[in-house]
Amino acid sequence: MTFDHSKKKFLSKYLFLVVFLCFCLKGYAQQQTIVVGLEALDYLPYYQSGIPNKEPTGYGVELIKLFASKYNYSVQFKTYPVRRLLSNLLAGKIDFKYPDSPNWSPALKRSHRLFYSDTTVEIIDGIVTLEKYHQLLLDEFVSLGSIRGFKPWPYIGAIQQREMTLMEASNMNQLIRQLIKGRVQGVYININVAIDYAANNFDGIQLYWNNSLPFGRDNFSLSTIKHPLILEEFNAFLIKYNEEILLIKQKYNLEYSPLS
Repeated sequence: MTFDHSKKKFLSKYLFLVVFLCFCLKGYAQQQTIVVGLEALDYLPYYQSGIPNKEPTGYGVELIKLFASKYNYSVQFKTYPVRRLLSNLLAGKIDFKYPDSPNWSPALKRSHRLFYSDTTVEIIDGIVTLEKYHQLLLDEFVSLGSIRGFKPWPYIGAIQQREMTLMEASNMNQLIRQLIKGRVQGVYININVAIDYAANNFDGIQLYWNNSLPFGRDNFSLSTIKHPLILEEFNAFLIKYNEEILLIKQKYNLEYSPLS
C-alpha cells in the first residue's frame, strides 16, 4: 500500500510538471510579433532609424524593446519616410507607429479610429538658430526651415500669408546645412534633437533655441489602430516599470523637461 501511494504521488507530480512545461512552451511558441513603424530620421536622443548599416536606437526604441521583453512580445521595427509612415499605419500595414500624437495630421486621421498610449516623453519644438540670429524678433524672421512632413504649427499663418517663407529638407543633415549656409534664419525642430545633432555632426557649430519666439509643446505616444488591448498593456508598463524607464531617460538626458 505504501509503495502504491508513493507511486501515485510521484505520477501526480510528474503529470503536473509535464502539464506545466507544456503550458510554458506553448506560451513561448505563441509569442506575438508586433511591427512598429519608425520615422526614417536621425532624431536622437529620441530615436534614430533608417541609417545604413545601423540598427534603430534611441530612447523610444529602447523603451519599446523593454516593453516587449516584459510582456513576452517579439518586436520588429520598420522604417519609413515621415509621410509614408502615417499612410502605412492607416492602411494597416504596421501594428504601431512611434512617435505619434493626437495633434498630428488630424485631417488625415479623421476617418480612422486611432488609439494613443499615455505620454512616453515630453517634447518641445521651437526655432533653433545660429548665434547671429539668436535675438531676432518675430517680425524680423522671414525664412524658416523644417523637415519635410513636419509642420511648424505656430508659424503656419505667417507662411500662408507669405510673411515668412518655408524651406523643407529631407533629413537633419540637409536642414542644418540650410541654416549654416544662410538659406534660412532658423529651423523649426525639436530643440534637443537640433542641438544634439549639430554638436555631434558639425564641428564648431553651436545652435541656440530662441525661446522668446512661439514654440510648441507636445508628447510622444505610441499609436495603433489594430491593437488597443496591447496599448493598455503598454500604459500599465509605463507605470509598473517607471524606475527602469527612468534609467533609459537618464541615459539619453531626457529625465528633465526642457523648461524645468
